[in-house]
Amino acid sequence: MNRMILQRTTVALSADLLGAVDRLIRAGSVANRNQFITLAVETELRRRERVAIDAEFALMAADPDYQAETARIMHDFDASDRETWVDLAPGDQ
Repeated sequence: MNRMILQRTTVALSADLLGAVDRLIRAGSVANRNQFITLAVETELRRRERVAIDAEFALMAADPDYQAETARIMHDFDASDRETWVDLAPGDQ
């Protein structure tokens, strides 16, 4: 059994935020404050990871060496791509 080890911490939230969370709990949207805060932190971490990945892709788009390598790869696969396109059923093209 994979058991998660939890660590306690204290957070201070404004009364408005805490009230909003408590309304969600009463409405049955989340089980408790812990669950909501965990979900919020996980969601924000994923969002920040996506932002970092997008920033890396933006750098790649402006990198002349990367662009040259991409052009070489596209050229190398051009014949294979054309063969595959011909072999596809008309509805799949």
